[in-house]
Amino acid sequence: MKASAVGLVAVVALAVGFGAGFGLRPVLMPTTSAAAVAGVAQPTEQEATDAVRRHKLFTGTSLANATLKLGDCSPGGVGPGVTCMTQLTMDPTRANAAPQNRPIGFARVNGQWEVAVW
Repeated sequence: MKASAVGLVAVVALAVGFGAGFGLRPVLMPTTSAAAVAGVAQPTEQEATDAVRRHKLFTGTSLANATLKLGDCSPGGVGPGVTCMTQLTMDPTRANAAPQNRPIGFARVNGQWEVAVW
């Protein structure tokens, strides 16, 4: 076989492989649509705030006065349940308390939302 024929066969094989890969990608790795994400159970802002207030940090510190604004939630992430972007103020009674933008994981345990990932 001549070198030009080998090169032509290689190019055709690559084209078929890439075409098949792009064609089968939606079947092999489906993307999550916004409708699917919207159907995932997630806490309300009050349920999320209550979960954070019940949560105790590793030091044993309670966040009984914490305030929380809930942002977008997505399924999975690290741990069970959903991971939500939040704006958290640990102790709003302190003069220098600044809100922190951070993801927090929530999981439903025995019908109640709990902090799953801090």
